[in-house]
Amino acid sequence: MSWVKTWEGVVEKDWLDKLDHVNFLSYQRIADLASIEIWRRARGSGRSEPDLQFVMTETYVRYVRELRLGARVEIRTSLIASDTKRFHLLHRLESAGDLVCMVETLNLCFDPAVRTVAPFTANISSYFSSWGSSPDDAHPQLSISRRPSRN
Repeated sequence: MSWVKTWEGVVEKDWLDKLDHVNFLSYQRIADLASIEIWRRARGSGRSEPDLQFVMTETYVRYVRELRLGARVEIRTSLIASDTKRFHLLHRLESAGDLVCMVETLNLCFDPAVRTVAPFTANISSYFSSWGSSPDDAHPQLSISRRPSRN
């Protein structure tokens, strides 16, 4: 599947630091809004399903160029991988057609009622399966696969 538009907005004054640069954490914050949108779409309108949430377990941010106050920003997202309880997203933050920043996240499905990792529901699994393969121009730095132990 190609990149999917997941968020758009304008650089606001509270994104800027004392030097009038967009604060590094602002890139992560707006990418988080795109992740929330993906999760909202994945959960759908299944009101009878458990109140599952997601938690971010790892992130990788690659800054490319500066944003300016008032600039329009769009986020396009790709699903890199998923399994029965994890999903890996790559967000492209763009302004005026230029890549500004890449924010990559590894995420877990979480059941807040029992405070533990939970498997996806059938609807969530189906949603992530519908994405197909990640686009050829997605070059992730993180991996959803388990790392070898250091014994």
